[in-house]
Amino acid sequence: MRKSQTGAPGTQNPSRTGRTRKLPTHIQEDVDRVADVVAAGFRSLTWHQIAEELYQYAFRTLNAAMRRTDQLMELVAKSNTPLELSDEDRSTLHRNSEDRAVIALMTINVAMEEFPKVLAKGGYNPADNPGKDGKFKALKSFFVTRCGLVFPRIFDNWKKERTDRFLRHTKVHMEGWRLAHALGQYNLEQAPPDVIALCDTVTAMIDDLKPRNRAVWHLKIEGYTPGEIADVLGIKLTDVNNALYTFRSKVKMLRQRGQLAVPTSLEVEWARRRELDARMAGAR
Repeated sequence: MRKSQTGAPGTQNPSRTGRTRKLPTHIQEDVDRVADVVAAGFRSLTWHQIAEELYQYAFRTLNAAMRRTDQLMELVAKSNTPLELSDEDRSTLHRNSEDRAVIALMTINVAMEEFPKVLAKGGYNPADNPGKDGKFKALKSFFVTRCGLVFPRIFDNWKKERTDRFLRHTKVHMEGWRLAHALGQYNLEQAPPDVIALCDTVTAMIDDLKPRNRAVWHLKIEGYTPGEIADVLGIKLTDVNNALYTFRSKVKMLRQRGQLAVPTSLEVEWARRRELDARMAGAR
């Protein structure tokens, strides 16, 4: 192992204050490994091994932090970009392992691109920069700190890309006739005015939803199954079902309060369909 500028493993390291601080063996090993890869211009096998270790450690750590808002906020506290999380963002990060994995990898990739420059400039200097409670920071922890600096920017970009994907499926304002058609009113010229009025009202409610839920309902009305909607939007099936259930529950509540009236003709048609479905199920 190449002897670093801070001394051989286990020796003391001069600090800017003139005092010397003895590093724990595992921290000194990190210091010496960094000195080796910097000297080799980050073209050695050691650098590839270090990078692999950092990826694995950071991936686990970021995934765990994204499930806990307090941990995530602590991680990004020193970033120049503020991290703003909505309730939906918190829910997504907590429940959706696929999204967490994508965000973690995007963050690590950006942090890793910048990391050689940071190390070459002497950014990793545990002797002069003890961590929390005066404990020396291992290289893995130092890299995770760097990930925390870029995470808010990566998360904002990811949210914009995801929202753009949802909006692509809701570019056109959905007219009430689409919902009427989905409800079985195929001849709109003969559809009762109260049915058309209801469809216009519900359609306006759908267009007021957040982009993801609005996209779910646009596709649902177009005849997509929940599984197909999940594939098209790149979200989990549970997210699709939650969007469908939440809006249906809202409509049901409005009906119970008398704030949303369903025409008798539709009630009759729905009853007829339920009876027909029951007969078909019994005949199987």
